[in-house]
Amino acid sequence: MLCVLCGRAADAGQPPGPADVTVHAEPDTLLVGERLHVEVVVHHDGRRPVSVEGLETGPGRSFEMVRRSQSTVRLPDGSVELRVSTDLAAFGSGRQRLPGFTVTTGQAGRSKGSRFTFRPASSVVVASLTDSTLTRLRPSAPPVGPGFLPWLLLLPAVAVVGLLLFAVLHLLRLTLLKDSKVGFTDPSRSARQKLKSLDRQLSKGLPPDEGYEALSNILREFLQHRYRFRALEQVTQEIADELESREVKARETVLKLLLRADFIKFADGRPDIDECRSSLKIAEVFCSGATEQLESSAPIQVESRTSADDGPTR
Repeated sequence: MLCVLCGRAADAGQPPGPADVTVHAEPDTLLVGERLHVEVVVHHDGRRPVSVEGLETGPGRSFEMVRRSQSTVRLPDGSVELRVSTDLAAFGSGRQRLPGFTVTTGQAGRSKGSRFTFRPASSVVVASLTDSTLTRLRPSAPPVGPGFLPWLLLLPAVAVVGLLLFAVLHLLRLTLLKDSKVGFTDPSRSARQKLKSLDRQLSKGLPPDEGYEALSNILREFLQHRYRFRALEQVTQEIADELESREVKARETVLKLLLRADFIKFADGRPDIDECRSSLKIAEVFCSGATEQLESSAPIQVESRTSADDGPTR
């Protein structure tokens, strides 16, 4: 029994031999320059390191190395499998035997190491359908696409961006022109033109009470643009406070016109056309800035009903 155990221990300590090496390759037929996948499996006891070296590939041979990787797998019975996977480029033509290699155990060249050369018996068929001068692996080149296609796709994008930019610039230009037109409008000239137009409307039959209401709106718009406060939204007393704080000349005259218009609107006053035209002339003088002429103008009489106790004012 002791002899049997010793024999098994001696067998377990034996380095791997050719019987422990398996080689598998695919495909079995390929063209010159195509890739051949070769997998080498070495089964051993795992007591000493095992490696696969010296694969017979390179310039002047039938195969050239493209890629190599290896892994070690321990089996359930305690043994180890070394798997070496390689991708080879095939050259030459006809039937080609798979390249040989060297299996090294431990430290090769010393008493504790060993090595042997393994040459697989299997082969593959390489069909020569390419240029006969192809004898080595050439670097891979990226595919070259048509050079004009990206430019064709870029043109619509550039056109769309250009149209959007043109639209934005056009809108900006219109906005700036509108703002500049409003900013450079002369409030005095605009008010005098509207007053003259109102006088022509009176000649065509516009009722004087409606003329006073239009006059009030023209004066309020002039004050708002000339002195920069919201006269169109304020009542007459608020306008009076604003004019007094700004020390506007002849402010009493324009306030009398506004009060007269408020009286006609809210207290149902009945002005005649001559009075309305006289008020238009006074308003025109005030808007023109010739306030010194207003001192010689006839004062406008506002009836007592315009007081705060008799009725509201705007």
